[in-house]
Amino acid sequence: MIQRLRITNFALIENLELDLKKGFSVLTGETGSGKSILLNAFSLLLGERSSSNLVGAYGRKAIVEAQLEASADDKDFFKLHNLDYDEPLVLRREIVKEGKSRAFINDSLVPLATLKAFSSEKLMVHSQYNTFELKSKKKQLELYDLLSGNEKRASEFSSLFEAYHTHDQGLKLLKKNYLTEVKDQDYNNFLKQEIEALNFDKIDYTALESELFKLENAEEIRSILSNLRAFTEEGAIYSRVKQYVFRLEKLETKDKALLELIERLHSIEDSLNIVSTESSYYLDDMGDDPLRKSFIVKQWDAYNRLLLKHGFNTQEELESLLNQLSKRNENIEGLKADISAMEIANKALEIKIDAAANELHEKRMSTRSKIAKSLKEELVQLKLPETKLDFKIDKGTLQSTGITNLSMVFSANKGYGMIDIENAASGGELSRLMLALLKRISEEKKMPTILFDEIDSGVSGDVADKIGVLLHKMGNQSQLLVISHLPQVASKASVHYIVEKKEEKERTRTYVRLLSNDERIYEVARLMSGEDVSKAALETAKTLMN
Repeated sequence: MIQRLRITNFALIENLELDLKKGFSVLTGETGSGKSILLNAFSLLLGERSSSNLVGAYGRKAIVEAQLEASADDKDFFKLHNLDYDEPLVLRREIVKEGKSRAFINDSLVPLATLKAFSSEKLMVHSQYNTFELKSKKKQLELYDLLSGNEKRASEFSSLFEAYHTHDQGLKLLKKNYLTEVKDQDYNNFLKQEIEALNFDKIDYTALESELFKLENAEEIRSILSNLRAFTEEGAIYSRVKQYVFRLEKLETKDKALLELIERLHSIEDSLNIVSTESSYYLDDMGDDPLRKSFIVKQWDAYNRLLLKHGFNTQEELESLLNQLSKRNENIEGLKADISAMEIANKALEIKIDAAANELHEKRMSTRSKIAKSLKEELVQLKLPETKLDFKIDKGTLQSTGITNLSMVFSANKGYGMIDIENAASGGELSRLMLALLKRISEEKKMPTILFDEIDSGVSGDVADKIGVLLHKMGNQSQLLVISHLPQVASKASVHYIVEKKEEKERTRTYVRLLSNDERIYEVARLMSGEDVSKAALETAKTLMN
């Protein structure tokens, strides 16, 4: 149970500390006094979404904190989530004006999902809106699973279904990729063969370009190199330079400048000899093979055509593309193997999920009569003696909730057949039915703390009195906090809090305070007669409370 609730700078609440009691506590107050603020605060402790609009005017941060009584299973949860265990247990949410929210368990920062997992076993919150959810088939099945003790089994099935769905989607994507690859395979093979025809393992196209240049310019090269080779012939420039060197050396000069000139002439002599020799070698190496030239031109044209086709500039880029195309062929074979393996795994998952869905369906079916009977007993206590209630359960298509189609059918009046609850029940009947459901669920889950927001909506008179009696009984099993406008309900509470909104000099504030016995009598009377509380109303309030 919640021992203490602390709220700071939350909406209209500046600072609130409540020591909450065991049993049935009621919260009353005028419309607009701020009772919904408390509902929002408890919702935050359950891990619901936060909003920066909830941060009050008294600082940049809002805090909602609850001190809880520990239970036997708490240490296991703390160990599982690597949290420091200490008593009392404290849950806290903080919201800053920038919109960020943080969750804590015993001062340890935790993900919102962790807070939700822990607090959902400690606290149940039911708002007036939740009653109208009863018209949803999905909500009916969810409530039924809670009643039948199948909540965990249904959750495990949902996780299994999600795993199956994810696996099945992966298989479909793999098959789609395979079909795309197969569809493109012929064209990819054509591209691959085009590049393979360039024989990169045998031909260096940089060297081929050089050879093509020689062949295309052979006549001009021969003309030039023939003249260069003639440098060393008798009477040519080489002979003349050699003669000048001989004559200068014969002078046996000691002049430094002239000696340097002789050295330069020696260098020219050597260079002319080298040029002549290399020109001779180059000319001897030059062939004149028309077939070779035709082959090179053909290869070079094919090479440049593919560079242009693929938007490349180098041989390396074409070789990289060839490797990619080869891998795509290998990838097709790999995809085939992966698809085969995934189909086997998918079939095994289908068998597993089919068995789990049928088992869950049978478990649901087995408790149908017992649940219907127990709910009818509760509804009789809530002034619905002619109620007929049952669950239509049959098999449907596989989905995340299983294969069970469930409809709650209902009739509140004698002589009328049962029809779907969403078409059969009035607002007051829905409220009583939801109360009966939640009573059974809280007993099934042994819920420590329950907050009801106007669970008594749409009822009055003796029915309201019966609801008050039932809530009092529930308070013997759980800590029960009820927001109500009905004097019959408020009078049955063990503890009574009032929520008040006060217009003060600076701003409007909401307060919550515990009422004394005399104050309780006055508040119950006010709920009956309004602001002008009469003596008759006070006497009736005393009677109700006794």
